[in-house]
Amino acid sequence: MPSYPYSYAHTYTYTPFFSLILPILALIVIIAGGLALYFLFVRKPNRFQGAAAKLHDALNFRTFYTEKLLRALYSITVVAIVVYSVVLLFTHFFTALLLFVLGNLVARIVYEYALLLLVLCRNTQEINRKMGPLPEEQPIPPAAGSHPASSAPQQPPVPPAAPQPAAQQPCPPQNAAPVPPQAPQQPSTPPQDGQQP
Repeated sequence: MPSYPYSYAHTYTYTPFFSLILPILALIVIIAGGLALYFLFVRKPNRFQGAAAKLHDALNFRTFYTEKLLRALYSITVVAIVVYSVVLLFTHFFTALLLFVLGNLVARIVYEYALLLLVLCRNTQEINRKMGPLPEEQPIPPAAGSHPASSAPQQPPVPPAAPQPAAQQPCPPQNAAPVPPQAPQQPSTPPQDGQQP
């Protein structure tokens, strides 16, 4: 056996920088960078232009990329089901036929449900954007001499009902006896001077 003049010895030394300090530094940089991005860019209104405006919309979830991704994944799923059904057609005819029909149906239902949730969210955001912010509710002052925590919310006073005009008075019940018509009354004229009433 030939002897080698050099012997290689591998020594492993414990370096706390890579195993302990570096992950902590990375975590601090990640948290600080995320908070800086949020407070300096995301939280501000979108007054940017070009790529910065698109990035602002993406970070604020005003632009949904999941909808496009779901459409692409649905297309890939349908093609995969069809190709697998054709491959399976030569060995298991009924299984291939069942997979072709039920597989496409199940894929359609699953992707439609996921897309429905996204479209519902997008439409709700659009309605909120068109309506604008809701007015703030005014707090109801507590009654005098009562504790604010124990007082029940007060209802606004209900105005009294106005008397109904004669044309809108309720009709008599069906079983009641008919009311005979009354002769029209002559308007009374006030007595003039020298006449007796």
